[in-house]
Amino acid sequence: MRRILGLAVILAAAAAAARSLSRRFDHVSASGNGHAADEQRVEMLRQRIGAARRRLKDEIDSVRGE
Repeated sequence: MRRILGLAVILAAAAAAARSLSRRFDHVSASGNGHAADEQRVEMLRQRIGAARRRLKDEIDSVRGE
């Protein structure tokens, strides 16, 4: 039982570390070749991703009944 508990703690710590590292790279600077259109496209994509995340969160909350 003690080994299972230890393994569970290690797996939880590894999952938390992986999540932390994956969030670190969410905002990648991508200015391309410096054209304004590239920067506008990157900003538009960030806004769309943010909106999709909000919709997903709202959907999950409605399924949970929150």
